[in-house]
Amino acid sequence: MSIEEPRRVEQRMPPGELRPDDRGQDEVREALEEGISLGEARPLTRGEREAAARDQGMPDPVYAPASERIPKPPAPGDEKFVQPKDD
Repeated sequence: MSIEEPRRVEQRMPPGELRPDDRGQDEVREALEEGISLGEARPLTRGEREAAARDQGMPDPVYAPASERIPKPPAPGDEKFVQPKDD
């Protein structure tokens, strides 16, 4: 006589939810996924860290004196917003 194993019933879990027997298998990944779900920032990749190190940030604004300012024409397509229609 053989003892039959109970049939495992496939349970559908909500997206992102682990079955109890799958929990604790990959602690680093679980911590990362939990941090994402809590809205925490993810760790930067190597390329992102290098780019952040080279980033000079926003330059200081430079203002020209009123006597040096020159009006420039509107961009193409903006004339209808700048100049009113004559009806």
